Amino acid sequence: MTPKSRGHGSGDGDEPPAGGRGRRGRGGRPGNVEQGEGHAREAFQRGRPTAAGGGPPASSGPRSSSGQPQGVPHGFRDFGQFREFAARFRDRMRALYPDLDMGFQGSSVTGRSADTGAPFDEGRVSDYDIAISGDSVNLAAHENGVQFRGDGVSTGPLSERDLDRLGLDGIVDDASAETGREVHVMIFRTIEEAAGRKPTIKVWF
Repeated sequence: MTPKSRGHGSGDGDEPPAGGRGRRGRGGRPGNVEQGEGHAREAFQRGRPTAAGGGPPASSGPRSSSGQPQGVPHGFRDFGQFREFAARFRDRMRALYPDLDMGFQGSSVTGRSADTGAPFDEGRVSDYDIAISGDSVNLAAHENGVQFRGDGVSTGPLSERDLDRLGLDGIVDDASAETGREVHVMIFRTIEEAAGRKPTIKVWF
């Protein structure tokens, strides 16, 4: 697959427009999203190791009703592929923002479009919506005029201009090219607040 050009709207419609990046507003919630959200919250809670090494979900372990390994975002065939991509993407951002945390949101977690209820990747190439957090990236965002929403908890999806100001444009472009999907990044004050707003699979490894 080839990546979609940045600036087009997300296929999942999980966030309204912000800073010039076109997004559709949230549509009605399909009736079976709650089950996917329950798996995602469980994955977020399970995701942080409780002891040294705390085990990752096995690709042959529990799966959702769609057949996706639990705790692994849609679009990845197994935990190993998820870890390889997500760790590299997060660590490149941590070169600029050392305390940065990251989590997947949107249809890659719930398995369905928030707009239409269509399954992930059905009739389209779905996006990755990724929440990032940390004091350093939040401070840089405020210092560079990145707009936060009214309650100050999060931004919308960062525009090209926002990404450029924060030094993340090349990193996000590379992630989109690697996955063949548009990658949309939003900043939250904390990853816990991100998970409180939406189903989130945290990159905990």
